[in-house]
Amino acid sequence: MLFANILFSQEGISDVPNIFYRNEKTVAFNLSTNGWGLGYRYGSRINYLEKRLYEAEFSIIKHSKEIKSTSFRSESFVFGKLNSVYDLRFGYGKQNEMFSKADIGSVAIRYFYTFGPSVAFLKPIYYDIEPRDTTMDVKEQRFNADIHDSGNIRGKSSFFKGFDEIKIVPGAFVKAGINVEFSQSETLIHALEAGVMVQAYTNSLEIMDVDDNQQFFFTLFVCYRFGKVVNAQEVSDNYFEKRKRKFRIFR
Repeated sequence: MLFANILFSQEGISDVPNIFYRNEKTVAFNLSTNGWGLGYRYGSRINYLEKRLYEAEFSIIKHSKEIKSTSFRSESFVFGKLNSVYDLRFGYGKQNEMFSKADIGSVAIRYFYTFGPSVAFLKPIYYDIEPRDTTMDVKEQRFNADIHDSGNIRGKSSFFKGFDEIKIVPGAFVKAGINVEFSQSETLIHALEAGVMVQAYTNSLEIMDVDDNQQFFFTLFVCYRFGKVVNAQEVSDNYFEKRKRKFRIFR
């Protein structure tokens, strides 16, 4: 008598990828030691391991001395803050894959660097100030340490107040980090990144009414990045056979 058995084994990824030319479009949410932001990146494949990176990022820069204050008579506000700072960066760089995925559920590890110009936008903050003479109306004023204290600030004025007074401070940045990609799909990207970034501007960014507003920033960052593979091209069977033979010899 003959018996037919069906055997199951754990699914794995081939010795070589099914897709070779993998250009990528991703967006990211970033957290850093001086703020947070959003980013967009396009990765253009150079070869099997390398990509060119083109990215744009928008972030909010905060001062280390920002502390929210409030009282029973006021809304929350940051006492002594002069400007909200928004940073727009455009970067170019490269990414290199150090470890490729070995099977389903594993990760790919890459390192990357980008650099380029940045522009900081300083938008003045106005407060609703209650004069010490309570017979007078509440006024919208910028913070002045000589005449204001937390007791006569009722909160921040409208967000749009001060847009016509925005100042622009040009600068530049460079950053580098590690990318850990853990998606289980050939066409989707899910990754975590961590690294360091150095930012420099032509003038100090006046965020707070203090003496230590900075012109140079050294920050640590982490981010979650997600997106998709675009313009993917399959490689011929001859290429895969060559890669497999080289992989066996290497092992």
